[in-house]
Amino acid sequence: MTPADPATADDSAGLPELAAALLAIDPAGLGGAALRGPAGAARQAWLDGFKRLLPPHTPLRRVPLNIQDGALLGGLDLGATLQAGRPVMQTGVLAQAHGGLVLLPMAERLSAGTAARLAQVLDTGALRVERDGLRHEQPLHIGVLALDEGVSDDEQLPTALADRLAFHLLLDGAPLTDAPAWNADDIAQARARLPQVHTDDQVLHALCATALGLGITSLRAPLLALRAARAAAALAEDDAVAPEHAALAVALVLAPRATRCPAPDEPSADAEPPPPSTEPTDGETDPPPPADEAADSTDPTAPATPDAPLADVLLQAAQAAIPAGLLAALRAGQAQRNRARSAGRSGAVLHGAS
Repeated sequence: MTPADPATADDSAGLPELAAALLAIDPAGLGGAALRGPAGAARQAWLDGFKRLLPPHTPLRRVPLNIQDGALLGGLDLGATLQAGRPVMQTGVLAQAHGGLVLLPMAERLSAGTAARLAQVLDTGALRVERDGLRHEQPLHIGVLALDEGVSDDEQLPTALADRLAFHLLLDGAPLTDAPAWNADDIAQARARLPQVHTDDQVLHALCATALGLGITSLRAPLLALRAARAAAALAEDDAVAPEHAALAVALVLAPRATRCPAPDEPSADAEPPPPSTEPTDGETDPPPPADEAADSTDPTAPATPDAPLADVLLQAAQAAIPAGLLAALRAGQAQRNRARSAGRSGAVLHGAS
């Protein structure tokens, strides 16, 4: 099957399906996905479709909600130790999932300690165990599927873990299409292509500017978006990240994290007017410097500035992808802040006039 371009695929391949495809390409690099919504047909369809994209025999281990550290990380296997007469290490669930993913049911109730241990593994790509007189370290590359069934704003996935998962998906509607745009062979080819995908620094600058415009303070968010853009390029059989891949990454990674509505910069009403020009008014001006002198005046070590049109395109993609409920809440909050600022300025004027 020829893979559809993730930037131009039609509505039959929506954003949740795209997220599944990108996560199957780079689960450890993208960290994983938080699936918000009740257990039901929509979530199960996403999980089933995601599993079909994974290479054969990819580990997928379920982590019980109240799992103990010994079962999660590994520890002393008492029975095997007594039989062998020497300390024997018990393999934990995380080590069993190396090269695959772990599934967290009822993730909104996950303890802070377990979330911190998962976050450490995602950050370091390694498992370090020092307990029961044992000391063990090994590479560990996993992705996390967090099933968040919270029904209120107070029931949320721990921030320490949510910040490290690229995709935050809301799955509370109808099941996804039964005809996915990609299959396991497409994903395998994209995985092989991923290391050769290169990225212009301009794309990373634009992603950082977009995150800032959306009020996202986490530095991980634009880096995860860059990972998603590279995976999208690999899926589209491209060897470089293009603007459409970056726009897709913004829609999937940055838009759900927005804390304010993107808006073009506007001059402040309180800004002072610029000082009068001191240039001569008789039309006489200094001649421009020679071309070679002008070139010498440029600092060669200065970083390249982000491409303004690309940043604008990414902000538009983000605004179009922000979930409707979140967008309404952000607009309401922005309107409230604007009213508060207006009231503050009015009060200052009245105070100055009294």
